[in-house]
Amino acid sequence: MTHMSREEVSHIVADLEHRFIAHDPYLALRDQIDDILYRRKAHTTAGRVTAQRGIVVIGNAGAGKSFGIEHLLQKHPHLAYGKPYQQALTVRLASEATIKGVGLDTLEAYGYESKGARTGHSIWRQVMRQARSHKTLFLHFDEAQHILRTKSKSEFDQVMLVWKSCLEYAEWPVNLILSGTCELLDLINRDEQLSRRFEPVHFAPMSYAAHGHEVMGVLGAYLDAAKLSRGKTLDSSTFVRRLLHAARYEFGSKIGLIISAIKLALRDGDQTLEQSHFAGAYRKQKRCVDALNPFIAENFRSIKTGQLLSGAELEIAPAIKRGAA
Repeated sequence: MTHMSREEVSHIVADLEHRFIAHDPYLALRDQIDDILYRRKAHTTAGRVTAQRGIVVIGNAGAGKSFGIEHLLQKHPHLAYGKPYQQALTVRLASEATIKGVGLDTLEAYGYESKGARTGHSIWRQVMRQARSHKTLFLHFDEAQHILRTKSKSEFDQVMLVWKSCLEYAEWPVNLILSGTCELLDLINRDEQLSRRFEPVHFAPMSYAAHGHEVMGVLGAYLDAAKLSRGKTLDSSTFVRRLLHAARYEFGSKIGLIISAIKLALRDGDQTLEQSHFAGAYRKQKRCVDALNPFIAENFRSIKTGQLLSGAELEIAPAIKRGAA
């Protein structure tokens, strides 16, 4: 293989990043959304407006929750994820989210300009009007744990009241999809009335025993797309264990490492993907020493993966006193 330019490699990598591979949590989420959607359509056909249910999607960072939800909403044959009608809408919550701020962000996502100072109640009334106008069926709030964390009881109760109102709005109830860390489920469970209105989907960590056989299939699909061969160093159970450990056993992180390794191979003009490419990809991501690289170290299971600059000797420059020359 001849050396590619960075632009050529970037095009291939962008296509790989856009690819999607369904896995068990994604299929469980699709079943939940289909169940809610088609049950609602049946009620609508019969002229009934009923209170709706929500889905809470939990998992660690790197599990692939956000990408999976958006892919499902975008590709669903019976949902319009975009204009003119936004039957499904995603809003990402900031780390310091408030119920009023989330309402304003939702209106902005609809393209509605909110003018002047308004109360949280009036903002969310307008959100529901926009939902009805756009025929929104699903509102997806990503990183939803941010709006509940370190809140006072009154603020917490206000969030719960807004979410219940969305599910029960008389003119046009909306199904909520809340995604976030496992902390989110603990927070929702504080309110029994709300927790009964949600179905959980867990993007659980992978394990070698349960998912080891799937890793090579996923790797093969990406290699085929990149037109690379699989090297002999990848044909072992030890490599699979190294990859899972490096990815902290999270599906999305595993995909990210595979794509990063492929990018290195393409840039080097290699025709075959080897374990050394994964070592280089991990080294570039974390800037770690080789002794703490799970694709190099013999005792890789003892490595605490995910940390930046592992093993690096960081020197802190001495403070310079005022007035010093």
